[in-house]
Amino acid sequence: MVEKLDPHQLAEIAAQAAASKLATDVVAIDVHEQTIITDIFVICSADNPRQARAIMNEIDHACHDAGADPTTIEGNDEFRWVLMELPGVIVHIFLAEEREYYGLERLWNDCPRIELPDLEEAAQAEQARVAAQGVRGDAASLIVGLD
Repeated sequence: MVEKLDPHQLAEIAAQAAASKLATDVVAIDVHEQTIITDIFVICSADNPRQARAIMNEIDHACHDAGADPTTIEGNDEFRWVLMELPGVIVHIFLAEEREYYGLERLWNDCPRIELPDLEEAAQAEQARVAAQGVRGDAASLIVGLD
């Protein structure tokens, strides 16, 4: 039986998975004292809908491997703002212009930020993996998350 993860552990897994697909501006916000809907928001940005899809798929796989499947995934038709609901965590994957427009960080500005581990390492590992396998074959899987 897989050990149940707490929201902080799930947020870290989601953030690292997002960073591995080169998500930018990854933040985690502790909202548990302000709302009953969840404990933590993880917010990140993608450059385009294909990258947002790759980030969503990677988070889905990483959380599944950890024993915590998303209960809800919304916005996966256009991939401009994808919302993934995990136990105690809601992940928001935005295109940059959508993130700026909706301003969730401004809305939850009074809530404390959660310190995340160095996410640069996850991004560098993915870049190295793609480089090692050749640009042509796996650049597409980096963007669309087909691997």
